[in-house]
Amino acid sequence: MNNPVLTTNVRTTTLIAVVALSGVLAACERTPEPPAAPADTPRAEGNAPPTGLGPGSDTSPPSSAAQTAAPSPEDNSFVTAAAAGGRAEAEAGRLMAGRAADPQVRAFAEMLDKEHTAANTELERIAGANGIPLPQGMAPASREHIEELKTLTGAEADAAFLRHFGTTAHEDTIALFERQAKSGQVPELRSFAADTAPKLREHLRLARQLEERLATDGGTR
Repeated sequence: MNNPVLTTNVRTTTLIAVVALSGVLAACERTPEPPAAPADTPRAEGNAPPTGLGPGSDTSPPSSAAQTAAPSPEDNSFVTAAAAGGRAEAEAGRLMAGRAADPQVRAFAEMLDKEHTAANTELERIAGANGIPLPQGMAPASREHIEELKTLTGAEADAAFLRHFGTTAHEDTIALFERQAKSGQVPELRSFAADTAPKLREHLRLARQLEERLATDGGTR
């Protein structure tokens, strides 16, 4: 038969042992939290990672190449004068290619028509590309000389053509082109003037040669 007192003592002892064991286990599980990590400190400027936004790290696209210089008033004046003179030379050459009495004068007239027409076409292209207005027509004096040529015939017409469109006009035009080649602001116009000037000088040389010959033999050859 069980002793009640003994049973009670055993249960009490067991309960106390369980409570004690629970306390030990709880103490073991309660581990201290690790210390908080120190707050980040600012990096020294020299060690900062590149962001692409600081000095020397600009990631913006490089600027475009320098654009062509804007036309100056002198450039505009050159285009106007060169175009007007070129038209007059071409029209006078076209007229005299079918009217000149002297074969060499006719050949000279044909050359003026061809080469000045080609130069005018190139000048138009350059002027358009650079936004330079290109007035039509020619100088009033040139128009008067062309109208005069229409009233003349033979050696008289040849002499007037060489005088107005061979020597005088080319002397003025050469000075205009040489000035532009040296001081123009638009590179294309400078190149055009420099490339065309030798042809103009050749026109002048031939015109003087023809004038001298016609003066010597009376233009009958």
